[in-house]
Amino acid sequence: MSILDKSKSKPSLAFLSQIKIPQQSSSTSQKDLKSMSDAMRDWELNFALPVVCLDKQEDTYQLLTGLPIYEAAKAANLDKMWVFLIAKNRTEAQKATIHASFQSKLNEDIISDDIVEQFIIFLDTAKIGELTQLKGIKDGYAHLIVGKRPYKISGDLKKLGKKRPISWLKAYREWSE
Repeated sequence: MSILDKSKSKPSLAFLSQIKIPQQSSSTSQKDLKSMSDAMRDWELNFALPVVCLDKQEDTYQLLTGLPIYEAAKAANLDKMWVFLIAKNRTEAQKATIHASFQSKLNEDIISDDIVEQFIIFLDTAKIGELTQLKGIKDGYAHLIVGKRPYKISGDLKKLGKKRPISWLKAYREWSE
């Protein structure tokens, strides 16, 4: 029975010593690596799963994605971290990373109803200068927002377009925290 027959693709805990990395370091800034490392140390785990595949050597994996996460786990002195193991050889597993990348882009934060309600009130009552404090709202958009008032329910945001209000909502959430 080959090593491919022994495993199934799934999230797994892997010892960092089992993971082979193809390059020495990522291009992630030291500030971001420290931030990730500190969070991993506090939580004692990683939330984003690097993708690994089987290696020719048994009980060893090739890192395909997530080098900064691996680096942060090492800096946090973790012995092991969560990975998504693709139980295939490197060539086959690399095809699956395309799907993994696509899915991770769809893994957005859920925005609570409370924030949506606060955002609608903000759009309905804020002055031009307050509106332009949000990322993505320039003077022209601020005047458009004021000109299309009132906003009472989330459906009213359609007056402003399909995509813009969502990016403004995300900016509002960050700004209001």
